[in-house]
Amino acid sequence: MDARFEEMLKFGISLKLSGPDEDRYYVQRLTHFLMTLEKFDAETEDDQTVVVYYKTEAALKVSVRKSTLTFDPLTESSYECIMAVLDFVANLHVSVQEDFKKEGYIHNEFSSETLIEEESIEEDDSDDLEWI
Repeated sequence: MDARFEEMLKFGISLKLSGPDEDRYYVQRLTHFLMTLEKFDAETEDDQTVVVYYKTEAALKVSVRKSTLTFDPLTESSYECIMAVLDFVANLHVSVQEDFKKEGYIHNEFSSETLIEEESIEEDDSDDLEWI
C-alpha cells in the first residue's frame, strides 16, 4: 500500500462518542459486526484496538481512542478490511450510539447478575432432588 495512503488513514475518523465507555462499546459492536462477515474475523484484547483478519491473515488494526477511529494497515489486503469498517461506520454508527444511550453500559456476559441467576437456578435444582 502506498505510504501516503497509510499516513492518511492514521488521521482517523471523529465518531463523536460520549467518552471511554462508549468507545469500548463501539469497539465491541464493531468486532461483533466484523465476525459476522464472510472471509473476516476480528479479535480485541482491550476493547480499544481490534485486529481484523481477512482470509485468516491479520490485515488491519483499528483503534478507537478519545472518540477517534484510526486505521493501521498490516498487509496489502487491508483495503477490504478498511471498506468493511467504513461500511459499519456508514450504516450502523447512529444505531450503535442509540443502543449505548439506551443501555448506558457495556454488556458483559459474565456480569454479577448473570452469576447470581445461575446460582439461584442451581439451588432450585438441588431442592427438587431432595424429595426423591
